[in-house]
Amino acid sequence: MKRLGFYIGFITITMTLLAAPALMAQSDKMTLDSSKGGAGKKRPAVIFQHNLHAEKGLSCKDCHHLYEKGENVLDESKLVEGSKEIQCSACHGSKSKLNLEEAYHGQCIGCHKKPMKDQKKTPPRYCGGCHVRK
Repeated sequence: MKRLGFYIGFITITMTLLAAPALMAQSDKMTLDSSKGGAGKKRPAVIFQHNLHAEKGLSCKDCHHLYEKGENVLDESKLVEGSKEIQCSACHGSKSKLNLEEAYHGQCIGCHKKPMKDQKKTPPRYCGGCHVRK
């Protein structure tokens, strides 16, 4: 009987460990569409390459934020792919201080304008670099 309990426990732990990376994995490419947050659709949606930005050394809090008294107090453990509450549109809508388009542009353009050391290729800095027409 003890052996059965051991095997069930072993299998449960093994399955959990095998599933964890898939549950925590971030999609490599995500579509950022500002037309869903009250902004008009003037250009195509942006295909955001999450892994590329992570490889460049950006941390989760470089993009995701929850400010209280000027400090980013976001709990990174809440950043689970597909969670509606961590999507930009959860806070940045047509009635917020910054609509979705302004929020995206504030985050993206701010970093893309900075000089990048040790970069063979500079990040896109103009509209057509991110808003690619098909």
